[in-house]
Parts: sequence; structure tokens; C-alpha cells
Amino acid sequence: MMYMSYVRNCKFVSPSTLPSIQFMRRSLAEMFALDEAASYQHMFLYVRQLAIHLRNAITLHSKESIQAPLLYPLVQVIIGTIKLVPTSQYYPLRFHCVQMLILLSKQTRTFIPVLPFILEILTSFNFNKAHKKVSMKALDMTCILRLSKSQMQENGFKDAIVEKIYQQLLQYLASEAHTISFPDMVVPTIIQLKKFVKECKSPNYSRKLKQVQEKIEENSRAIEAERQKVSFVLTDRKAIDAWETNMQLKGTPLASYYESWNKMNIHKVAKRHESYELGEYNLPILKKHVRKESGEDKSDGPVELFPSSDESDDEIASALSGPPQKRKRGSRGGKGRGKVKEQPLTGMESVSEGEDIVQDLKLSDFD
Repeated sequence: MMYMSYVRNCKFVSPSTLPSIQFMRRSLAEMFALDEAASYQHMFLYVRQLAIHLRNAITLHSKESIQAPLLYPLVQVIIGTIKLVPTSQYYPLRFHCVQMLILLSKQTRTFIPVLPFILEILTSFNFNKAHKKVSMKALDMTCILRLSKSQMQENGFKDAIVEKIYQQLLQYLASEAHTISFPDMVVPTIIQLKKFVKECKSPNYSRKLKQVQEKIEENSRAIEAERQKVSFVLTDRKAIDAWETNMQLKGTPLASYYESWNKMNIHKVAKRHESYELGEYNLPILKKHVRKESGEDKSDGPVELFPSSDESDDEIASALSGPPQKRKRGSRGGKGRGKVKEQPLTGMESVSEGEDIVQDLKLSDFD
């Protein structure tokens, strides 16, 4: 029931609701940690549901088996979501997914190839193209998954992209800065950053990413200097783990830089969020649907993932919440208000007959 409540409340995220949603997420994680055996079965079920939603979205009809351990299918679902709609309009969704991969890699001490999904933006988007609108405020992608066409025409759009690339490159590489393979891992990253700095016509963007490049090269030289002192072979896993642990305790240039930058960034973000007003985000409002007298059931057609702010409130509510909920007639007071029928937790469009798709779970299944 805690998980169901979390899913219901995280449909629409805003700066005012984000702290409460994060509190629910942390509380749920603490509950799962009390019984790992039971939690594994529970989360395996819901990771499988995520895989089914993704399979529906990309219209994949072949049978797929969910593999163990649990980290593997979850990472595959996140990567599949990034590749689902790899356009610039869905960069916020990409950054959210990349953030999850970074945290999973750090917490599980498992290598996940995150860098290609960050660096791909540098080659797939034209940062030299002039913007059509000037925005006075920075574009914050914290509470959005998809950008509107008007937002993509503003200068704040490119500023926000470069800022997120800068942040996530530092965050991911700082967590890998103590590893013995760091100098080899960052070679493609350094090459791509050098190419971007050379071709970018914006001094602000090139200066910012050149700074990341220099910090990566500094850390790479430090690791290479320490590697020259070792005498163990690469097949000695225990010796490598001990060496990396010692390097992490000793500290690395990139990890130290990221720690100091992150402290300032947290203060900056917190100060910016204090000035936000809920009305600036044009959040969707769930309006009461008027029952048609004819009683005809009109089909709305395919559902679009993550509607933007350009669409009407009714379209957004219909796409994310499914069919409108029916309410019993009564007064607006507390005693006369009818109960709202619970709807299945699904954000995907309906599946046609004959497809090999597992049926979505409903709240009634847990009663």
C-alpha cells in the first residue's frame, strides 16, 4: 500500500510536492530494507511491470524473460526508456534516467556505461543554432519529463542542457575517480569534449565543458602516477579492490572538486526553489467530466507519453490518469460526498487482443 500511494502521488511533480514525494520514497526504501527476501519478490514484480510497460510502448511482441539479479532488468528498463524517444524534446526524461543509472552504479559498485547517454547530446543537438526567444529565468528540468516547443526555442533551454551535462559528467566520473581503470575509461570522453570545445561558438558553453575536460585529465594523470607504483597483476581482483579502496580514502582531484562544487550547487538550487511559485509551472488540473446524455463511449485514440504544457489540462489528465473517474451524486460537504472508484495503476495505452502481454496489476489485487 505504501508503494501504491507513492505511485499515485508522484504522477504530477512540482517544487511544492517534491519534498513530500522524496520523503515517501526514502520511507519506502527503509521499509524494504527491513526484510530483503520479501522486498526482492515485491520489487521483482514491479520491475517486471515496468518492463511490460516499456515493451508495450515500443510494440515488441516477442516473449522476453526477466533475468536475475534484480539490478540487470532495472538497468535494462531505464536504458530502454532513454532509447524509446531519443529526441531533444525528451532530454529532461533522459537526464532523470541517467541520474538513476548514476546512483545505481555508485550504490551497487557495479559498472554501468552511463557516459554514452550523456555525451550523445553533444553530437545530436546543434548548440550553435541561434535561439528565437529570450527567457529571463533559467529552465529547471527537475519536475518535467518533456519540453514544449516554446521552451525549446528559449536561450534557457541550451543553458539548462549544458548545465545538466556538466553536473552529470562530474557526478558520475567523481564516483569512478578512484578506480584503476579511470584513465582508460575516460579516453573517449576527453576526445569528444575536445571536439565540442573546438566546434562550439558559444564561449560560455565551451569554457564550462573545457573545465570538465581539464579536471578529468588532471584526475587521469594522478591515477596513472599511482598505477606505475603497483606490482600486482590485473587478474588479482582482491589486490585491485584494496588499491581502489585506498585511493578512495586518500582522495582524488576530481572527487574533491565535485564535493566542493556540489555543496555550492545544493545551496544554489535550494535558494532558487524558495522563490518558485506553483503557478509558474502550469501544472495540469483535474477537472470534473460532465456525463454525456447520449451515453456513447467515445474512444480517445492512442495515448501520448508525457504530454507537455502545450496541451490542455483535460488531455493531460486523460493521458496520465486513464479513464475519468465516476463520482456519486451528492453535496459538496464531507458527508454527502460519494466515494471515488479506484483505477488501475497504468499509464500505457490499451493492448489489442492476441498480443503476449501480461495484464497490469490493480489495487484490488492486494486487498
